[in-house]
Amino acid sequence: MWVKLALKLFMRELKRGELTIISAAIALAVLTVFTLSAVTDRIRLNIEQKSTEFIAADRRLDSNHAIDSAFLNEAQQRGLQTAELTYFDTMLFANDDMLLVSVKAATESYPLRGKVIIKNTLDGDTFEVSSGPKKGEVWLSESIFYSMKLQVGDEVEIGAGRFVVSHVLVREPDGALFSFTGNRRIIINQNDIAATKVIQPGSRVFYRFLFAGDETTLSDYYSWIKPQLKDNQTWEGIKDRQSPLGDNLTRSSQFLLIAGLLGIILAAVAMAVSAKRYCERQYDPVAMMKTLGGSRSTIRKMYLLHLSLICFFSISLGLLIGFGLQTLGADYLAQSMGTTLPNAGWKPWFMAIFIGAVCAVMFALKPLLDLFDIPPLRVLRRNLGDTLAIGRMHMAMSALTVFGLMWLFSGNLKVSVILYGASALVVAVLFGISRLIFGGGRRLGLSPANSWSLALATIQKRANANAVQLISFALAIKLMLLLVVLKNDMIADWQAQVPQNAPNAFLINIAKDEVAPISAYFEQHGIEASEFYPVIRGRVQALNNEKYARDVSLQEGEKKDEEAKQGVGRELNLTWAQEMPATNDLVEGEWFNNDGSAQVSVEQGMAEGLKIKLGDELTLLINNQEVSARVTSFRKVDWGSMQPNFFMILNPEALAHFPATYFTASHVSSEQNKVFNQLLMQYPTISVVDIQDRLLQAQSIINQVSLAIGFVLAIVVLCGTLVLISQVQASLAERMQEIVILRTLGARGSLIKQATLYEFLLLGLIAGLVAAIVSDVTLLIIQQQVFELPGKLHPKIWLFGPLSGGVFVALVGYSMVAKTMRQNTQGLLRALS
Repeated sequence: MWVKLALKLFMRELKRGELTIISAAIALAVLTVFTLSAVTDRIRLNIEQKSTEFIAADRRLDSNHAIDSAFLNEAQQRGLQTAELTYFDTMLFANDDMLLVSVKAATESYPLRGKVIIKNTLDGDTFEVSSGPKKGEVWLSESIFYSMKLQVGDEVEIGAGRFVVSHVLVREPDGALFSFTGNRRIIINQNDIAATKVIQPGSRVFYRFLFAGDETTLSDYYSWIKPQLKDNQTWEGIKDRQSPLGDNLTRSSQFLLIAGLLGIILAAVAMAVSAKRYCERQYDPVAMMKTLGGSRSTIRKMYLLHLSLICFFSISLGLLIGFGLQTLGADYLAQSMGTTLPNAGWKPWFMAIFIGAVCAVMFALKPLLDLFDIPPLRVLRRNLGDTLAIGRMHMAMSALTVFGLMWLFSGNLKVSVILYGASALVVAVLFGISRLIFGGGRRLGLSPANSWSLALATIQKRANANAVQLISFALAIKLMLLLVVLKNDMIADWQAQVPQNAPNAFLINIAKDEVAPISAYFEQHGIEASEFYPVIRGRVQALNNEKYARDVSLQEGEKKDEEAKQGVGRELNLTWAQEMPATNDLVEGEWFNNDGSAQVSVEQGMAEGLKIKLGDELTLLINNQEVSARVTSFRKVDWGSMQPNFFMILNPEALAHFPATYFTASHVSSEQNKVFNQLLMQYPTISVVDIQDRLLQAQSIINQVSLAIGFVLAIVVLCGTLVLISQVQASLAERMQEIVILRTLGARGSLIKQATLYEFLLLGLIAGLVAAIVSDVTLLIIQQQVFELPGKLHPKIWLFGPLSGGVFVALVGYSMVAKTMRQNTQGLLRALS
């Protein structure tokens, strides 16, 4: 019996539009979470897939000694793709010439991710291949052709093996971004190593295994291999690399995560407002049913059935719309990126359904319970039940629900606490402000016929409702401001790391007498270049005459000093300079003085690692000579600036008497390639590290991330707009009553319109001001604690926040009530009835 009545009432309210608000709010929550989750998940997967090209695999295993082949066998049995690489330096012989080159021996399955770029001839077009050279072939980098006057098809010798030069090697996906060994790279087949007879006991060889597959299999494989790894073997992915790219990928993932969290907050606000309004509109029907003999139990079952039907319908609608939105958005992004976005996993579906259901239950349950307590006498006294208070327990449970959903969605407690705390601060501040301002609305002494006076009086009359509206507006504005500014700061930081005119070629092994003519050649042809830096190899030997530990061969009677300080463990590239490089920042101490003593400036991170203090005496071993220098300063070095950087810089008095080679960084445009290659032909002993393709690859990924973030930001702005619409729509009935009363008392239509516009404008200004201040403080915390960026304040948004908030809320709010104000009094009374 009650089911039939409930369904009949449900269909009646559905036709009248009574369920529109709460249904739209649940659908909004679901489509917001689903769209953001699906789009960010697909973007994240695409970014990670693109970024794995930098290591030519999903994971790699590095070792300074031969790796057990059982590792490869196990990976293959688990369904992972594998490739094997071997690196070593040797001499290349051709045309009675010889040249020291860096050899990469690769199996034909290399690369697992990305493509190798090659050419058939020096002047030919580049093209991509997805496998390494065949047995008996060798690919040479372009500089080797110039240095040894080779052509494709010539024969070269590597050790005891003879090979045919089959292609020009342009770029490897996992090529070193920069190395002082130069750009003389060659690739041979892994099976040709034995024929060269180059690798002998004691040879310096580097080994690498590549792996590709799904994340679950890779994680399981790592769990199996981890206990077997030696201390000098490293397992890593692209995010594990200590590089600007790895940092940027982590930051982009965190930004997309924050966007999703903000979407959850917006959805929760919309749901809470709509659920309360829906239940308030059911007070009269419930009172009527009670007077007609309806029991509390029957009414409870009817409305719980209504809630269940609404949830099912709204969640289904939200998933449908969300799927369409994320498909359209992903297709647009894929076309803009020139790629195909992978499909999202199951998480967006689960999160959207779960969050939609939880929001509906948690935010509708208390208003429904209040609804069941409506007294039958309300049919005679319409104000009974209007003052039902929101319980503290319900508020606490709702607050904990929002935080729990954020934590569940993100899996990151720190980010959830920061964003939740900032939103709670907005609520607390605005609640106090609203009570202070709205309570004093009638004491401003404005004229009764003034539209500002009417606006303030209306705000003061609906103090509690306007406080809720103000909080909702401020939360939406705060979240949008936060994402806009954070997006701009992140992209500006990324673009600063890889600027458009960044050096894309490094010239090394320049003789001292070649510096002047090369510099003149650059100036003559308009090629931008940095300063020429002298380079000497040296090892940190001792600190304050206390020697660092060194590796020795463990022959009979020879042991390692385990009690000695742990040093760098390798030789460093040292330089000397009279002035500090412009890209370095002095963080402590003073730059070199001219007292004639040997002095050294140390990079901040190395100083911390070696526990060096200002004034310490550092001893360096250069060739077979020891050089002692006093530490005068510590520098902060931006290793992602693409500029020449050093861990240690000494003054000329310390190192100028040592023979050294020089190197510089230059920016060579495509129009200058020809004259640049002519320079290389004039100076064949110079090695060039060409990183132009690597920079283009990095800039491409940054552009893709920026585009993706912009799309996600647009979704959040749209969700914020929908929250404002739902909040204004919840007050339409009350506004209709006010308009009827004002018209009855003789108020002009223009006065009512202006007062309504001013009301929304004032609410938007206040909400925007508080939102701007809290957003800036939140940004400062997020940049420092989450993104590990130097935090800074943004005073511009203190002005932009109130202005944009006022305009935004005024336009959205006024447009929502404009139709109501255009209706005549008779039409409004009919709608209210």
